[in-house]
Amino acid sequence: MAVTPRASPSLATAQSFEYRLQRTPVGVVLLDADLRIRSVNPVAMRLLAPPGQRLTGVDILSLHPGEARDKVAFLIERARTSQDGTSSLVVTTAMGTLVAKVSRLEAAPDAPPDGFLMMIHALVEAPMMGRTPGADLEVDGLAVAGAEAMAALCPLMKLPLVRGKGDLISLIDVTEVAFLVAQGHYAEARTATFSAFCPRPLADLERRLDPGQFVRVHRRYLVNMRHVRAAAREDGGWHLVMADAGETRVPVSRGKVEDIRRRLGV
Repeated sequence: MAVTPRASPSLATAQSFEYRLQRTPVGVVLLDADLRIRSVNPVAMRLLAPPGQRLTGVDILSLHPGEARDKVAFLIERARTSQDGTSSLVVTTAMGTLVAKVSRLEAAPDAPPDGFLMMIHALVEAPMMGRTPGADLEVDGLAVAGAEAMAALCPLMKLPLVRGKGDLISLIDVTEVAFLVAQGHYAEARTATFSAFCPRPLADLERRLDPGQFVRVHRRYLVNMRHVRAAAREDGGWHLVMADAGETRVPVSRGKVEDIRRRLGV
């Protein structure tokens, strides 16, 4: 996909945009010929629907507000009619700035489309390509006007937790969390007094929590540095003793040791 700014930003800025784009998670949506959702991957689910909402059978256009809905409809129609069966577009929605690409699915040559495959990149840094508010981008030759790019995943001030039975989701201040540990596709939050299931992936939480306070010290652990009680060297590796109820010893990956030691002054 060729992305060309009208304002001709520097090569370094363009490369920075491409770098962020390649590192963002990709949402994948499979649509039928009537634009109803057949299936989605977890990233697309987080981008397109609030927790608990089912997307199967939903019209993809109904998930987008006004102006963005028209752009998405145009994007899909362009994939339907283009010679190579693909199109791409930058869309600014209520959830942030998305780079979307649609590919036409064909059951047989010269037959009507069997459906569409949509891939969505959520840009998590702003402003995009260093542009000013109201500036245009040109994507695959198509000019797209939009507001100033905003974060696609806004910072978390509260952490959603499921405690006990039922559908009630508790919310606690993120400052109360000592650390988060990956549990399959989701996470477990540990505090000074309790632990609870968090219905968000650890990678998503890492992006949305303050990086000056929450640090990914290990592939399974995201630590609130304000709740580190002690640091210990054991069996040739470093561990952080946390201020949770069980005083858990969290392992520090070898590549993270120097950063953590600098942060703690040890």
